[in-house]
Amino acid sequence: MGYTITQWMFFFYTYCFIGWIWECTYCSIIERHLTNRGFMRGPMIPIYGCGTTVMLIAGAPFKSNIVLTFLAGMIGASLLELVTGALMEALFKVRYWDYSHIPLNIHGYVCLWASLGWGLAAVLLNKFIHIPVEMFEKAVPGRVEQWLLFFVTIAFVADFSLSFKAALDLRDILVRMESIKAEAERMQKRVDVILAVATDEKDKWVDRRTAQITDMLTSVENALNSAKDMIPIPEAAKEELIELRTKAGMMKDRVLQLFSFREKLNKLIIKGNPRMVSKKFQASLDELKDYYNRKK
Repeated sequence: MGYTITQWMFFFYTYCFIGWIWECTYCSIIERHLTNRGFMRGPMIPIYGCGTTVMLIAGAPFKSNIVLTFLAGMIGASLLELVTGALMEALFKVRYWDYSHIPLNIHGYVCLWASLGWGLAAVLLNKFIHIPVEMFEKAVPGRVEQWLLFFVTIAFVADFSLSFKAALDLRDILVRMESIKAEAERMQKRVDVILAVATDEKDKWVDRRTAQITDMLTSVENALNSAKDMIPIPEAAKEELIELRTKAGMMKDRVLQLFSFREKLNKLIIKGNPRMVSKKFQASLDELKDYYNRKK
């Protein structure tokens, strides 16, 4: 296509912005209120910039053939979506989009209907949309374009870095929440074991006492009544229960700290990507969604 690096950067940022407008408009209409969407906080969604770049490159050799442009764009953008989705889930432990509920999908990262949409978008992009964008880029004075790209790049890198860090923080919160839940379950099981052992010791004690007083039928009732006050939980078990109770208090404090950790950015990520899911941490993710959605 013969574009310079500067032109590709211009096109990338332009389509990131157009993608953000499309996503926010569509979601705002569906949800009936203004909403910001995307991985980043600013008015850009990188997947749209990357997707259109791939479609322009893949469709360039087939501009004169609509069918081949459609197929090239569909395959190229679908591969990008597949790889990006898998990498983001591996890194952040959540999916920012999920097609698992749609028939003919590949591991939930891509599906036939989305791929067909990418193909149609490739045709529209190469035949119609990119023409005025290219004309607009050529109309911008070179010096102005360079300075514009300089400032946009600084803002983009800063925004992406903060969003990336916040996504990693969100991942750490989910991992630690699951760890705390697992520890709480282990503690509960240990408490159950301690109480079961104490109950077993009580039963054994009652059996021994009952055996000793079989020849004293007249005093059985008094002996059993007095036994009730003589069945203490062993001292070692008491100490362990106190320790577990202390741990539970510490865990509660850790949960409160986790919720306050980079709360603002995490809230924005969750509200900006309400459809994200996590196979391993879905329960914890749902709790965070409910927590942040309840907070105004």
